[in-house]
Amino acid sequence: MMQHLATNHLEGSAERGTNRVRVRGMSRALCFAAVWGALTLPIAVAGAQGTLSGLGFGYPVGGTSTRTAATGGAFAEFDALSPVNPASLGGYQRTLITAQTEPEFRTLQFGNVKERTTAERVPLLLLIFPLPRNVALSLSGSTFLDRSFTTVTTGSVMVEGKPIATNDRSDVRGSIGDLRAGLGWRVNRHVSVGIGGHLFTGDNVVARRRVFPDTLAFGSVDDSSRVTYYGMALSVGGELQIAKGLAVQGSYRAGGSLESRIRDTVRTQGSVPDRAGLSLRYDGIAGSTFAIGVEKAAWSQMRGLGSELVQAHDATNIRAGAEVAGPKLRGVPVLLRVGYAKNELPFGANSQKVKESRITGGLGLPVARDLASVDISVQRANRTMSGGAIKEGAWMRTGGRASAAPPAHRARPCWTGCGSPALPAPVAGSRPRWRGRDSRQYLRNSRKCGDPSARAPR
Repeated sequence: MMQHLATNHLEGSAERGTNRVRVRGMSRALCFAAVWGALTLPIAVAGAQGTLSGLGFGYPVGGTSTRTAATGGAFAEFDALSPVNPASLGGYQRTLITAQTEPEFRTLQFGNVKERTTAERVPLLLLIFPLPRNVALSLSGSTFLDRSFTTVTTGSVMVEGKPIATNDRSDVRGSIGDLRAGLGWRVNRHVSVGIGGHLFTGDNVVARRRVFPDTLAFGSVDDSSRVTYYGMALSVGGELQIAKGLAVQGSYRAGGSLESRIRDTVRTQGSVPDRAGLSLRYDGIAGSTFAIGVEKAAWSQMRGLGSELVQAHDATNIRAGAEVAGPKLRGVPVLLRVGYAKNELPFGANSQKVKESRITGGLGLPVARDLASVDISVQRANRTMSGGAIKEGAWMRTGGRASAAPPAHRARPCWTGCGSPALPAPVAGSRPRWRGRDSRQYLRNSRKCGDPSARAPR
């Protein structure tokens, strides 16, 4: 039952143009029966997906940083390490590189039957390069959709009037990645804007293998297909400081065409889903940041990309998260994070939607004061299909490392002028320890030098 959770399959998964069938040691009649069974296998198995999150074109990973993942996604709109809102790059003044891994451990339950699967991902690689006049450039690669699973079924085929037992295995390895070049500009201490260009590319590889228990009389049959995807999109974003410690951020991605190809032939065409996000951040309490956010994604624009069995639904996601400074490690605070998210997954089955609730938490550990950090997050996701008969639970453990080049000028801050304005730390929330006579004078000078995020020293 659970192998046949959904009949969704992607356009082209049953195409024969790229199939390779290998048969060994069979008579002509038996060969014909085995090959025919293998060719009909995609209809029964390619859509048989052993996870709720693997329906349709896959699970929307999001590609956010470990910090944002630990806050349930609530920090995505203003986190420069998450390739969501290009305006968050404005004013970033250090060269930075970050990478992370995210294994996921899933358990699918239908009644008293359980299935366990594991997925390994590298959801994000990102570089930031500071430019003059409070401009920063970012190049990133993130996972947009992930569709990787394996199903194993047993059955039989009729050969010359006799039932022959079979073991069928289907391996699906597919994902679509988002390659973004983003540019952010901090206009002044109240306003930041940004723009980004996206290239979406990836593939979906389905490998099927049929094995007969009697290996002396029958050989195995192998069949495979490959579909590639290409698409583009444009994103814009902004941030506005509306009061002391209170800011609002928003971004919009306009999707372009998204094509599926077999070899060099375009088979189907849809659109990259439009996306709009809005968040509110409060950081008026020293060492703490609180945020709530909402996101709307038009996943139904992908319907033309797949077969008629792919059911894509628009999704609305709501997130809330917090980050506070905890105990100090080697003189620098450890950042404690927590979050909650209520999401809708884009692909369902039998006209039913899949909903997800997620509880998250994590730490930000300084490694070399403000030059490097290690971020850790743990996420618990509970997914249910409408009706609640099928449930899926997942643990996701994200680990990320961010390293920044030291600033060009590391002199102690000047209290009487703009000799050394404060520079943003490479990991948001961490600040250098200042020693001086008058914190109010420092605050005035820092803002005079163009650092709207400056606060009085602690």
